[in-house]
Amino acid sequence: MAHECKVPFYHGHCLLIEPPPDLTVVFRDLYKVRYLRQNKVFLRNGESIRSVRTAFEKARERAGIADLRFHDLRHCAATNLRRAGVDVMTAMAIIGHRAEKMYKRYNTIDESDLKKAASQLNTYVTLALQATEAEERNLAI
Repeated sequence: MAHECKVPFYHGHCLLIEPPPDLTVVFRDLYKVRYLRQNKVFLRNGESIRSVRTAFEKARERAGIADLRFHDLRHCAATNLRRAGVDVMTAMAIIGHRAEKMYKRYNTIDESDLKKAASQLNTYVTLALQATEAEERNLAI
């Protein structure tokens, strides 16, 4: 599906992402309930918001979250895309990074990532050891 970019997202590049099927269903159902009169997703009182940043700041204040910056969402997206198993090139395209160095800088590795990696390694080593032992038993027969 071809889209015309009307608003540059990052350094003059547009970011157009096809929503996942579940979200598409939600938007279609919402459209049935009320006509939005426009193709914008973020609305206030039925009208397109003028500034995503201002809307974010007001929502953050209402939620009582003092230490969250709009830009933090980009870091979260990079980390969550990696954790979801999205390949690096696709994740970079979604986030708007052209250099892998920047993409890596936005990823956060925490203790849960390290524990998961250790568990995966343990599973691999255990299965490899079991396979070797089974092969040795078969050779002994």
